Amino acid sequence: MKKYMITGGFIIVIMALLILALRWKAEHEKVIVLDPGHGGQYPGFEMNGLVEKDIVLNISHYIKEDLEKKGYKVYMTRDTDKECDSKGYIEDLSCRPKLGRSVNADLFLSIHANGFSQNPSVRGIEAFYFTLFRDKKAAEIIAAALSQETGLPLRFVKFGNYKVLRESLVPSALVEVGYLTNREDAKLLSADAFQKKTADGIIKGIEAFTK
Repeated sequence: MKKYMITGGFIIVIMALLILALRWKAEHEKVIVLDPGHGGQYPGFEMNGLVEKDIVLNISHYIKEDLEKKGYKVYMTRDTDKECDSKGYIEDLSCRPKLGRSVNADLFLSIHANGFSQNPSVRGIEAFYFTLFRDKKAAEIIAAALSQETGLPLRFVKFGNYKVLRESLVPSALVEVGYLTNREDAKLLSADAFQKKTADGIIKGIEAFTK
């Protein structure tokens, strides 16, 4: 009888520890929503065979894989070449921050590649935020880490009145990882190794912001 009581007590202790561990994880696990811009019928910017939607999806997959290894919970607004919402362009844009809200993300990050055909000499990284008190810090930290990791110049971090940021109720930022209209940026972004380096820079920024 005593043996069974000891065994039962041991099982209860183990179960209690498991419940506490799960509760701790739920309270401390950082949740990130990655938004690879465009997708499906919305390719984004295209230049010399490079397509924005493909580049940012590759980068986002690298980010997700590495963040999950570090213990983050990561969601993506799309994980293949498709829209977030196929009902229309406005619905597609609204779908993206909606995911961030639904999982109460610690950060919603929209990832894009830029283009400026009128001046192909323009190059580098840009980041945007919507809310000063909530979003600006995220945009600044991620843009700085990305620039440092890749060596690309940081053009600016500034207010952006974008729907994906406007409709977000969690800390949010939008980052442009380079210009496809610039020969140097385009050559770099076309290479898988540089896409990984870009992901590494963004990861360092996310870690710094969520620590």
